[in-house]
Amino acid sequence: MTIKSILLATAAVFTLSTAAYAVDKESYQATTKIEKDSDGNYTENNLVTKTEANGTTNSSEKNLTIAVDSKGNVDKSTSTEDIHKPKGFGNKHVTMTKDTEKSKDGEVTTTHEKTVNGKNVEGTTDHYKTSSKVTKDSDGNYAEKDITTKTDANGTFISFEKNADVTVDANGDVDKSTTTKKVTDPKGLMNKSTVKTSNTENTKDGAVTTSQDVTVDGKTVESKSETVPQQ
Repeated sequence: MTIKSILLATAAVFTLSTAAYAVDKESYQATTKIEKDSDGNYTENNLVTKTEANGTTNSSEKNLTIAVDSKGNVDKSTSTEDIHKPKGFGNKHVTMTKDTEKSKDGEVTTTHEKTVNGKNVEGTTDHYKTSSKVTKDSDGNYAEKDITTKTDANGTFISFEKNADVTVDANGDVDKSTTTKKVTDPKGLMNKSTVKTSNTENTKDGAVTTSQDVTVDGKTVESKSETVPQQ
């Protein structure tokens, strides 16, 4: 959407509140402005300023922006600027925090930054991607597969995969199984870790058999099985 088309698009602009008062040389003012259109784009600005009786000024400005493209990808950014300024010169204190979240083709990238008086004190970037697939039929059979992958600001790669299956036979007996696998691979290090957990529940002839197996890097660390009457 071009700048011109945005200006021509139907938009709703609201000034939700504007308040100001002064008592004993103290003043306070707050404003909120919201703008949105039919495409899902949205902006919001909140500004609060206060001047104390001793001349100290405090202000906090928050901005939220949501932009949606033609494919439904969403960019979201939030920023907050807090200013503390005692009366006089050279002692203004400014804290700025900014968070972004961008989604594109199923992948989400988030960033977080914080500066104090222009100096960066926090900064992270995470990338993660999720996918989910579910199949089922009228006989009660069901399968679900979920995968999440993430690379954090330190370069550590993490993946989590979950598979769930439910199978029903002609006699109504049910087999359930759930398997999860988590892989953690720190950047540049040969210490990748894989934890796999498998759970099953099988019903047959009025009895239920459950089992659980846990492996870490291919080595079994837990294995148990139990059969009990069906309730």
